[in-house]
Amino acid sequence: MSEPTRPENERYQRLQEIFAAARQRYLQAGGDPTLSGGSLNQQDYLTDDEKQEIRELGQLVFERDQTNATH
Repeated sequence: MSEPTRPENERYQRLQEIFAAARQRYLQAGGDPTLSGGSLNQQDYLTDDEKQEIRELGQLVFERDQTNATH
């Protein structure tokens, strides 16, 4: 397995930033810090733009994983 490239690291970092911001919004809205916020719990604190960005970044990140798994 090769080391991630700089753009791959940047994509992963951006995903972490988006999830951290959503977590902060969840907690500021009175969310339980011992529980996970998210759409499964109907506690979705992501904007529509963030959701779209996550989908796009996720496809790029996991596309690399699938490519490496076949080689």
